[in-house]
Amino acid sequence: MQILKRTGVMSLLLLVMFASIVQADFQRTKIAVLDFNLQGNDFETKDMGKIVAEWFITALVKEGRFDVVERGMLQKILAEQKLAMSGVVDESTATQLGKILGVKVIITGTVMKLQGITEINARIIDVQSASIIAAENVRSSSTASLQQLVVQMSDKIIKNFPLEGYIVKRKDKNVTIDLGRLAGVKKDMEFLVYKEGNVIKHPKTGEVLDVEQIETGKVKISSVRGKISEGTIVKESKKYKIGYGQLVKSVRGKLKPLPAPVVYRAPEVRVSNAPATVAVSVNAQGWRTTRPSPTAASAQYIKQLKSENAIAQRDAAKRIIRARLFDAKVTDTVEKALLRGYKSKGRDRNHIDAMSWLCKVLGASGNSKYIKTLTAVSKDASNRKLRGYASKSLAQL
Repeated sequence: MQILKRTGVMSLLLLVMFASIVQADFQRTKIAVLDFNLQGNDFETKDMGKIVAEWFITALVKEGRFDVVERGMLQKILAEQKLAMSGVVDESTATQLGKILGVKVIITGTVMKLQGITEINARIIDVQSASIIAAENVRSSSTASLQQLVVQMSDKIIKNFPLEGYIVKRKDKNVTIDLGRLAGVKKDMEFLVYKEGNVIKHPKTGEVLDVEQIETGKVKISSVRGKISEGTIVKESKKYKIGYGQLVKSVRGKLKPLPAPVVYRAPEVRVSNAPATVAVSVNAQGWRTTRPSPTAASAQYIKQLKSENAIAQRDAAKRIIRARLFDAKVTDTVEKALLRGYKSKGRDRNHIDAMSWLCKVLGASGNSKYIKTLTAVSKDASNRKLRGYASKSLAQL
C-alpha cells in the first residue's frame, strides 16, 4: 500500500511539473498587415485601404493569440526601405521584408469596387517559404457592411493558424489542456485530439518526413484560466481513446459580427456606436498585443530538456524543430540530454521516443559538430529504433 501511495504521489508531481513547463512555451504568431490597395474610383474616401488594414489588425489582436506589428513601426521601417505601405509585397519580396519586420506572416490585398459591388481580397504570405499559403475574399453590394466583411475575412484567416497544445490531464469525460486565456482560448471553443501514429519515411533516402496523426476525438472547452483550460469530451473514437500527452488543435466556428455598422460620409469616415475598447498595448519593439510579448522560448525548452521527464523532453524536441530554434544553447542542451540517456537499457517507449526526437533535432540543426555524437548513438545505443533515427539524422549532416 505504501508503494502504491508513493507511486501515486510521484505521478501527480510529474503531471504538475509537466503541465507547468510545457504550457509556458506558447508563442504568438507574429503578423504584419499592410494597407490594402484600392482598385476603382468610386470609394467614399481615399483612405479606405488604411481603414481596412486597421480593421484587420483590430480583429486579429482581439483574438488574443497574435502579435501584430504596430502601424507606426511599420511605416518607419518601410520608409527606411523606401517602400510604400500598400502594394509592395509579393511572394518574391516577402522573405526580405518579413526578416526586416521580424514576422512570420504578411497579410496584404486589395479593395475593389465595380458597378456598386465592393470586394476585399486578402493574401496570406508565409515569410519563410515566400509563398502564398492562403487567399480569401468577400464581397458585398453595401459599402456600409465593409466592417462586417472584414470580421468574416479575419475569421477565415484565423482558421489558417489553429491553436496547438496537449492534453495534460484526463478524468472520466473531463480533460485539461495546456492552453489558456493567455493563448487566446475562449469558452465553448472546440479542439480535435490526435495521437501519434506511424512514422512516414522517404522510400529512397529513409528520411523521416512526418509522423501520422490519428484523430481520437473532440473536446469542448467549459472553463478557461490563465494558462490551462478544462473541457468535456464530446466525441471519442471507439478504437483510440483520448489520453494524456495527446495533441489538440483548435476548431474555429464563425466569429460574431461587430455590433456596429460603419457609416460613410465623404470625405471622412465616421464609426457610430463603436464597440467597447479592447485593452491593447504596444511594447518597446513596436508589437501590438493584448499583453506583453512572450519571452524567448529557449529557457523553457532548456528546462524541459534538463528534466528527467521523457515526455517533456520529447515535446520540447518537437517544438524546437517546429519553431526552427537551433541556437547553440538549445542544441548543446539537446546533445547533453541525448548523451545522458541514449545508453539506457530500459524499454520505456516514452524514453526511446524522446531520445529519437533529440537525434532529429541535432540532424535538423545542420551543424556538423554533432556528427560525433550521432555517430556514437547510431553505433552504441541499446535500442535498434534509436540507432536507426540516429543514422538518419546523421545523414542530414
